[in-house]
Amino acid sequence: MSAIEILEELPKLSPEEIDQIFFRAAVLRQHVINASPELLAAIDEADASFEKEGGATIKEIETMVKSWTTK
Repeated sequence: MSAIEILEELPKLSPEEIDQIFFRAAVLRQHVINASPELLAAIDEADASFEKEGGATIKEIETMVKSWTTK
């Protein structure tokens, strides 16, 4: 699938699916940037955990962070 095809499909996805794609793209981008093997292993572990157990959406994280900063 080409990048253009992927971009055309993005509007059809749910916010949660877009969050997953954003997270995975960020992880893959870190592989290109100079990152230590330990960092890459931690990212891979977090990604596997997210795939297995699910995680918080960007919206949920924003809500959590706002609750921490408003106290």
